Amino acid sequence: MEHNYGNVIKVERMRKNMKQSVLARGICSISYLSKIENNQTSPSETVLELIFERLELDIPLYYDFSEKVHEIKFEIREILKEAILSRKDENYIQRIEGYKTNPVVLQSKELYMTLMVTLARFGMMPKGNTNYLIEVGWIADQLDFDNRLRYDILHCLYMFQYQTADRETTIDLLEKVGQRLKNTNMPDWELADMHYIIGALHHRFTDYLQAIENVRASLGYFQDNFCLERIIESHMIIGLSFKRRKRYTTALEHYEKAAKVAETAKLNNYFGMLYNNIGDIHFLIGDQEKAQKYFLDGFNLKEDTKSKLFSVMSLLEVNVAQQNIEGIMKWLETGYELKGNEEDLVEFRYHFDIYLNKYKFEDHSAFIESLKRAVDYFEAYDEYYTHKYALWLSRELRNTGKYKLATEYYEKTISMMSRWE
Repeated sequence: MEHNYGNVIKVERMRKNMKQSVLARGICSISYLSKIENNQTSPSETVLELIFERLELDIPLYYDFSEKVHEIKFEIREILKEAILSRKDENYIQRIEGYKTNPVVLQSKELYMTLMVTLARFGMMPKGNTNYLIEVGWIADQLDFDNRLRYDILHCLYMFQYQTADRETTIDLLEKVGQRLKNTNMPDWELADMHYIIGALHHRFTDYLQAIENVRASLGYFQDNFCLERIIESHMIIGLSFKRRKRYTTALEHYEKAAKVAETAKLNNYFGMLYNNIGDIHFLIGDQEKAQKYFLDGFNLKEDTKSKLFSVMSLLEVNVAQQNIEGIMKWLETGYELKGNEEDLVEFRYHFDIYLNKYKFEDHSAFIESLKRAVDYFEAYDEYYTHKYALWLSRELRNTGKYKLATEYYEKTISMMSRWE
């Protein structure tokens, strides 16, 4: 069994925001501590005991737990598998966190790395603690091939969600992960989860063919193993990707398959999103009345504020198409009220300000400026809305005789469309 002391010492020290000089004082030199943390030397038991005492760690040095490593690794991986496939991660995170003080985990490098990467996967789930992913980053150079692959895909997800890197950096790492996935020894359930994450990220980066290919690879496993929530979510992403490629009939087929599973399994929490997406298809093919009905049903079924705000966006669109100024004003008021002062909902201010300046204040200059602000804001992470508002802006600028600036924004939309194709 390969011992894990260096990794534990480094992570615990950094968790406590303790400098190496503070930990090493009176025990060893800073350079020697650095070698211990990087697993470049084997310190004496006396040195380890002093370091553990300063870090308030209870790690047995005189017992060999190697015969328990396989058993506990299996337990950790099975808990993660159940959480991922059932989508009930909140029921499992406390069980996983209980292993943080397990002496076998702390002693074994293999187990410790397994636990750290597992905690990072839970950390990237809704309401998860992303600090776990950051902590894995401190010891990323110690990860084996499969764990490094797990870390890198989670890092892609983190960079996208928190905009810690530009689009090209994230996509480059995502593509490398996809290539390396061919050489992994991960079990089928985890490969399905990995392909799903990769597909979802490709969808957000507007590579819809890659999104469809990867999520379809996941869907096969989820269907074979009756992972109902994952089946619904896979059909939704595939449907969204086909919608973006203007394959509306195919998109609707996937939404309807998702709805059938949700209805059969009585997973009513999905209907808000499904109705909104089905409404989008009817809106795009010109059936405004049916679209509005689905949008309203979706809005009324949703509970999450952000999700309801996306329904407000759809209802604004359909009222604009119907030239219903009263309806536009009603949903703008609803949108601003729902958004409130929440910082994580700031994106909706950029959306709503456009409609506010155009339809309520009827201030063309302010309307143009709000379109520019929206393009600048969404360009960092959302090509769909960047394209939408840049195209709208180019048309407005052309209509006012600002042909040079209109061309610049139009070329921006052409560049994005070429990537989509």
